[in-house]
Parts: sequence; structure tokens; C-alpha cells
Amino acid sequence: MPEIDLNGKKIQYEVSVRRVRYVRIYVSPEGKLYIVSPTRRVERFLKEKEDWILSKLEKIERAKNIRGFPYLGKFYPFRDGKIFTDNKVLEVSDKRKLEKTLKNELRTLLVPLVEERAASLGVKPKRIFIRKQRTRWGSCSPKGNLSFNLAMLALPPELIDYLVTHEVAHLVEMNHSKKFWTLVEESHPDWRKKRKELKDWWVIIHNNPIWREILGGRE
Repeated sequence: MPEIDLNGKKIQYEVSVRRVRYVRIYVSPEGKLYIVSPTRRVERFLKEKEDWILSKLEKIERAKNIRGFPYLGKFYPFRDGKIFTDNKVLEVSDKRKLEKTLKNELRTLLVPLVEERAASLGVKPKRIFIRKQRTRWGSCSPKGNLSFNLAMLALPPELIDYLVTHEVAHLVEMNHSKKFWTLVEESHPDWRKKRKELKDWWVIIHNNPIWREILGGRE
């Protein structure tokens, strides 16, 4: 794998050569650097993006150093195979049981929020799914089904509410048009700030060893 020196830091990267017009760069939540480019000669481009790349990697390193299990926006201690939250103890050894418990908790939390947002917009989803989604927080299908990422249970309540609002709004507008964001803004005028916060949480969750193992399966 090729390597480049950015401000004294040796960074490996992977290039995917495709028929694209511009070079695109991605930093995975785990800190891997991927480039999509019409050519393998990307060193100059990486140097130009040095500050951006290093800032992303620094954020990931901070996330890796966070201790505890992210749950509803807080970080709870993990010891002796158990997670100690404010009102319960979660056993980590039985991954299937833990996943089932977390899914039930998220569903219990989500259903009233979905019903409230749907009623305010005059819509009704057909079904609600909770899945281990690898690339997104949620989705709305053309059939009117809503899917939410199990990892949402790690988030602060206000971000969970925003994600519910976002997906329910898609029952009215399936795209991200101006009308769509107007609907979202009625409940979350600070949606731009929340979207940035979600990016930070995505990195935190995918660098947490327990969440990473929970989410390791296919959707």
C-alpha cells in the first residue's frame, strides 16, 4: 500500500482508479484513507489537502481514546463484561441478547417519536425497521417504510429526534429539496448544527470496540 508523509506523519492510502473527472478523497471512521482518481498519481492532491486530512485523522484518534460505552449521549463504564448505565446493567458476553435488548430499547424510544412527527405532517409510515446499517443513520423507502440504524441508541436524545424528523419528512418529500428542509426546520431550526454533530458521533461509535462488534454484522 502506498504511503505519504504529511507534516511528519506517515499515512498509508488506497487509490481506486476510475473514470471520474475529479479526485475524491475519503477518510473512513476507522482512519483509513481512500482516494478515487482518474490516475494513481495523487501525491500532489494529498499534499494540497494535508490540513483537512490531518484534522480528520486527529478527530479519529481522539475518538479512539474515549473510554466507556456511548448510550443516549453519555459514556458509561464497562468492566467485568458489563456496561453500567444509570438505571440498568447490560451484559456484553451474550452479543445476541445484548443486540436484542438494544433493539427493543430503541424501538420503544422511536415509535412514539415517529407517531408524533407523522401526525404533525399528516402522514403514516407503513413499517418501522431497526437495522445494523453500515453507511447511514436511516432511510425511507418508496413504499413508506422507515429504517433506523441501531447505533442511534448511542446518540443524545435531541439527535435521535432530529433523525426521526428527517426520515418522517421523507414521507412527504422523498428528496432533499428546499421544501424538505423547510419541513425539518419547523422542528429543528438548528438542523445544520445537528448534521455536523452526527458526523462526530459516527466516528465515535465506529471506534468504540463494543459498538463496532455489535454493528459488525450485515444489514
